[in-house]
Amino acid sequence: MSGTKERFDNMDGLKAIACLAIVAMHVRANSGYSLPAGAVTVIASWTNCVPLFLMLSGFGMFCGYYERCKAGSLNLNAFYARRYGKILPFFALLIVLDLIMERSTDHLIEGLMEATLVFGLLPNNQPQVVGVSWTLGVIFLFYMLFSFFVFLCWTKRRAWISMAVSILLLALCSMYYFSDRFVIAGFDPRHSFFYCAPFFLGGGLAYLHREFLKTTVAKLRFAVLAVAIGATVAWYFIPGDDTWVLMMKNLVVFALWLVYAIGAKSPVLSNRVMKFLAGMSLELYLCHMVFFRILEKLKVLYIFGKGPAGYVFAFLAVSCVAIAFVTAYKFCVDYIVKRFIRKDAAQDK
Repeated sequence: MSGTKERFDNMDGLKAIACLAIVAMHVRANSGYSLPAGAVTVIASWTNCVPLFLMLSGFGMFCGYYERCKAGSLNLNAFYARRYGKILPFFALLIVLDLIMERSTDHLIEGLMEATLVFGLLPNNQPQVVGVSWTLGVIFLFYMLFSFFVFLCWTKRRAWISMAVSILLLALCSMYYFSDRFVIAGFDPRHSFFYCAPFFLGGGLAYLHREFLKTTVAKLRFAVLAVAIGATVAWYFIPGDDTWVLMMKNLVVFALWLVYAIGAKSPVLSNRVMKFLAGMSLELYLCHMVFFRILEKLKVLYIFGKGPAGYVFAFLAVSCVAIAFVTAYKFCVDYIVKRFIRKDAAQDK
């Protein structure tokens, strides 16, 4: 994680696996492939990997900026400039690609709003331009409120109280505020910051207890892994798709995997491939549906039929094209920065 001398390499694996699982889920959900019922159920459940991104974002932000923010040494101008500089150019490119394909006034209006990166403040955050970007809206809102989250997690005791309060507030939202009295038809509770807050706080709590978790998991690595796997399997058998129940299921399962990742040495989660994919996980998440639509228009997706083989091909095609695009984008950005921006800065000195 940036901003700290200590790096938790296993987070790369969690990011990469979550991202690829979401790509696989979207390919299945937006296509007509015929798969076994059990496979459909499992793949559809991978939409719940999005909250894992939120928890990892919380953990990463606390690793990089908690101590500086608490000490009052965080440079806010540099902090937000870095956020915009990293996210906005790539996201704006995706918005332009969407506008070229759709040529819609509604998409133009939404695209302009999304380009501000503060669209998470909208009362019903359900973007159609780069539809998966609702996650980005929530994450950027977390960036905006990060100093408040530091206040909420000033001590371990306060952090646990804040977590309990956030869960209670979500329960109230689930029963009352997420009803049709307040939100439009089809509203997805996950798009609400109240739904996402416990995951950000979960990342913060993991950071505050990281030393204890590292020591404990190092001693009980296989036991913790067994519990995490067992909880993941149990997730499918615990009834209840209510907003609050589903959030609690996700929170417990992802917290266990985060705990394991903090303290264990895992060649599966920490290797060059995982590091490579994790480095582009946000961009890959944002752009994969754009390339799914492009390949769909080119009639490439069903070359191998609509069975399992066709689905696997489509997943690999979308993933590879998206990875190639992000890699090329990063190469171009690095070249421009090194060739022009840094050169100009050196000349100014």
